[in-house]
Amino acid sequence: MKLHFENIVSFIAVVEEGSFSSAARKLGKSQSTVSTAVQNLESDLGFNLFNRQYSKVWLTEKGERLFQLSLPIVSKYRELVTIAKQMNISDQIVYRVGIDPLVFNKNVRNTLLAFSEEFPNVDLLVVTKPSFVLGNYINEGKIDLALGNPYHKTNNDFNIEELFHVNCWWVAHKDLASFKAHASLKRVLLMDGCEELLNLSNIASYNLWRLDDLETIIDLCNAQKGIAFLPGFLIESNVKENKLKVITDHPDFFGKRVIASLFWQLHSDFSLFNQWIKKELQTSVSYKQTFIADLAQ
Repeated sequence: MKLHFENIVSFIAVVEEGSFSSAARKLGKSQSTVSTAVQNLESDLGFNLFNRQYSKVWLTEKGERLFQLSLPIVSKYRELVTIAKQMNISDQIVYRVGIDPLVFNKNVRNTLLAFSEEFPNVDLLVVTKPSFVLGNYINEGKIDLALGNPYHKTNNDFNIEELFHVNCWWVAHKDLASFKAHASLKRVLLMDGCEELLNLSNIASYNLWRLDDLETIIDLCNAQKGIAFLPGFLIESNVKENKLKVITDHPDFFGKRVIASLFWQLHSDFSLFNQWIKKELQTSVSYKQTFIADLAQ
């Protein structure tokens, strides 16, 4: 008896995916190709692997037994293919990613952790800078991909893939109830590079502090040293702990929405790594926007 390995792979995919059509999509083949592969396997074995009725299929007793025997072999084969691909592409490769701190939330961090597991032999360089700096880095060839706001003021064009929104708000310590009564409320704390998102003429009379670290800005705001402009994913925990309050009733301070996007050099290939990060971020189920009504509670 001679069993063709590709037929076994198709059989395993049908069992895992629950249907011939889903297995075909997973394998990147036509449904007829997968169906023929399973039929050929059954012919080589001399018994049916599936019970078939209308559009439903389920394993026979012998099919279940073969699945249990075949799965470890196919799993090892998949592992071999993955490692071989990594060996082929990752020799001395450094992948360079720039991330705007305004969009560097927990899901983005989790994506980087997953990247380290998927491509363990690739050297990863992560740069956290404002979007306008990342745009310059892309134009100069210093990074391969950026995640941030691609619509910053620039003379350069980029390939852009919009992914999710980040709501940014003005916040103050909850004990600073009166804007006019407290001198520190005349100080504005901004992440360097955020100016382009705001109408600075509204806050021209305020003392402006620009910093390059969001955690430091939060610390200063918690210490009642000024009003801070922060992304919702960072201030949410502080609001829940009753430390910070979102400003909703002042004529000079309005929330802004950042369109978090992947952007990369125009007329350049979208690499395997870029595609992987895009897919990982797109399939994340926890990108949920926090609305001001929730933050202001």
